[in-house]
Amino acid sequence: MAAREAVPASRAIAAASRVRFLVVAVLAALGAILLAVIVAMFWREAGDDLAYWLGGYRLANGLPVYPDPSVAFEDFAFHYVPPVAQVLAPIAAVVAAVPFLILFRAVLLLALWDLAGRRMLDMLAMLAFVPLAYSLRVENVEILMAIAIVYGLARWPWMFLFGGIVKVSPGLGLVYLALQRRWRDVVISAALGALIVAVSYVLAPDLWRDWLHAIGGRSDVIGNSIVPLPYSVRAIAGFVLTIVAGLIGRRRGELLLVVAVTIANPGLSLQGFAVLAAVVPVWRAGPEGLLARRDAHSAVDPATSLSLTASRD
Repeated sequence: MAAREAVPASRAIAAASRVRFLVVAVLAALGAILLAVIVAMFWREAGDDLAYWLGGYRLANGLPVYPDPSVAFEDFAFHYVPPVAQVLAPIAAVVAAVPFLILFRAVLLLALWDLAGRRMLDMLAMLAFVPLAYSLRVENVEILMAIAIVYGLARWPWMFLFGGIVKVSPGLGLVYLALQRRWRDVVISAALGALIVAVSYVLAPDLWRDWLHAIGGRSDVIGNSIVPLPYSVRAIAGFVLTIVAGLIGRRRGELLLVVAVTIANPGLSLQGFAVLAAVVPVWRAGPEGLLARRDAHSAVDPATSLSLTASRD
């Protein structure tokens, strides 16, 4: 009797697996077309990554790093906090613009591959999500923000700190960890952040003043966001969602955290929604979520578990 019941069940599983493969294959074909168009047509010229190189280059050569507020959204303007410019300066001093752009594009593709569980077919399928493809086309940091969320939960909580330094909203992950009573993670990350800011300010106090002047008065600016709300409103909404996420916890809370970080992204243009790519590895982690997987892997040799973003199936 049990054997008879097992046959239809196994057939149903096999049928569902075939349907999933067909859907992924169709999406992958669309993603492959988009990737080919991006590489062939748009990667001939620089994207937002040139702004990162220019920020480091200007600092290394004693030039003004930040634009005047009146032209804050000009092409290739650098908006990131001084520590980012200070890290980029020695790189730009020894690496020319073109090799830097090639390296940055390679990092984006590797990050996307990792988010897809290190499966090429799944990576191409994810590119069918237009905001993700557009983020790759303009070469901004949204894919890296998604990586910061995933690894901040799955392995290295200080990834939230670095993500927050670069783009503010990933720092909400530390609020989430605090609500999950991960006090050690929060304290270490906060101390590291304070040290980075202190060293950066001691090295270049004028650079911090220039940055504060450049971003002054932007809290009520919509800028290039496709959501017609001032950033201050979106930031508050993201913070509230993070509190709810921290109280819920597990996979549902982590999924809500991804949404919160996305909403609170200062530049919520079309590519800003690419941060939602973090949903894929969070979902694949199972009902307990990535934090629980980190606990399960804490006693495992890292050499035996290289990617916590990979699917368990």
